[in-house]
Amino acid sequence: MKQTDKTCIRCAAAAEPDERIVRRLNAADGEAVATIYPVFPGIEIAYYDIHAQECRVDAEPERSLMRISHCREGRMERQFGGEYFFLAPGDLAIAQSGAFGADAFFPTGHYHGISVTIDPAKSPECLSCLLSDVNVRPAALREKFCANGGYFAARSSASVEHIFSELYSVPEEIRKGYFKVKILELLLFLSAMDETETEESSRRCTASQVLLAKKACAYIATKLGERLTIEQLAEKFHVSPTQLKTCYKRVYGVSVYSYIRTQKMLAAERLLKTTDETVLAIANRFGYDNGSKFAKAFRDVIGVSPSEYRLKENA
Repeated sequence: MKQTDKTCIRCAAAAEPDERIVRRLNAADGEAVATIYPVFPGIEIAYYDIHAQECRVDAEPERSLMRISHCREGRMERQFGGEYFFLAPGDLAIAQSGAFGADAFFPTGHYHGISVTIDPAKSPECLSCLLSDVNVRPAALREKFCANGGYFAARSSASVEHIFSELYSVPEEIRKGYFKVKILELLLFLSAMDETETEESSRRCTASQVLLAKKACAYIATKLGERLTIEQLAEKFHVSPTQLKTCYKRVYGVSVYSYIRTQKMLAAERLLKTTDETVLAIANRFGYDNGSKFAKAFRDVIGVSPSEYRLKENA
């Protein structure tokens, strides 16, 4: 009788994924949910829906696990050593799960994304017995991208987007099989990726840079009724305008001006919905003495004019 090697035994043991696990994450200032699906032994995929600025994403971090993360919306901040790294829409990151600790920060207050977690000790040693051309070893991928507890990040690209975009709209009736196909595709893609082409330097910040951006953000929240300029903010925090702009863009992913405008329009949206104040009165609250300029800014951020928004809410 022919002896089956342990690789094939492990792969053959991969049953249909169990039912999904819905886990509410510890978020003091909002709501955060992870929906987890086992795919192969030692390999699972999780969907994150976070509406908070900080939450615990790893209940018990283990340095032996490899986590592949993709951001769809929002922004995620993780600390690695003495620096901070940011994942923006379309970005891909690979790290050992315990490299960042258990907590994550979300500067924009929301985050939607996917992570694939692999435990090389429990996963198939090689996936070629599932598909002969997929000669990929999970343990080798961890060594490739996470050597010495390292961290790999890549900017959004057409190839990364192709793999992940379809995972955000999987029909229920084919979900189990589709997850298996997409995981194989992802791992094969990563096995051919050049790990030296990392984009870490363009997305990392020091602790002082992050602190500056967050202090400026907190200050902006108290001054939405005023017309703040970059120069005023820079003077307030004793830095150059260029330094402030650089730090803010790296932490929040947008310019200071764009952030201020968005926050003003979101606050105006709440007033249009909850009060009977006129559009012009609300515009004046946020430093707009010209109704047409306010209407344009509101439409740019919210998608409709202030009058259209109020009509829709009152319908």
